[in-house]
Amino acid sequence: MTTQLGLLATVFLAGGALMSLEMASFRLVEPEFGSGIEVWGSLISVFLGGLAIGAVVGGWLADRRPALWKLGLVLLAGGAITAVLPLCSDPIFAFTFPGEGAPLPSEWTGGQVTAYQPPDLRWPALAAGAILFGLPAVLLGMVTPYAARLFVHQLPHMGSGVGQVYGVSTIGSIVGTLGTVFYLVSWMGTTWLLTGNGLLLASLGIVLAAAHALRRDKPPAA
Repeated sequence: MTTQLGLLATVFLAGGALMSLEMASFRLVEPEFGSGIEVWGSLISVFLGGLAIGAVVGGWLADRRPALWKLGLVLLAGGAITAVLPLCSDPIFAFTFPGEGAPLPSEWTGGQVTAYQPPDLRWPALAAGAILFGLPAVLLGMVTPYAARLFVHQLPHMGSGVGQVYGVSTIGSIVGTLGTVFYLVSWMGTTWLLTGNGLLLASLGIVLAAAHALRRDKPPAA
């Protein structure tokens, strides 16, 4: 029972961190790419694609000797990558940004202004989003199916067990979304929000690894 409660707490917090990361991603790219619908659509697609890949990979790995420490390793990796995203964003934006902005008045020559054609942000925003957030989305997408495999022990209760895990994960995602957009962004700012989510995920990973070690060292009941 203790392990099951711990797994539910894990998917709740991981789901919240995932959606908090997605909300923070919009703020991170906004100064460079703006907040147009093509930018939002690109980032949402990156996260959905990462979750889809993560669900497949996580389910596949969960059928091969699942263990708490392996789930912890996934969370630790996702947290470490999330924590350093603010340090990686500027070089990636410089690599993917399509062009320069409109000329400033001081740059006008001969009394004429060059016509400015806004750059096409669709593919650059998608590329920047995939490079920055693709891998964290995949890793976090692995968490719920892997945790569901650890959560379910008896075949007759598989449906309800998987339903509980995915339900709690979704509730965590809702809490993470509303908590981020209502409070955390204004309280912490984008950089500290990303760092905080990374530290939370990494801490979860360490706790799961420690829990696995304690269970392995626990003497069997008489």
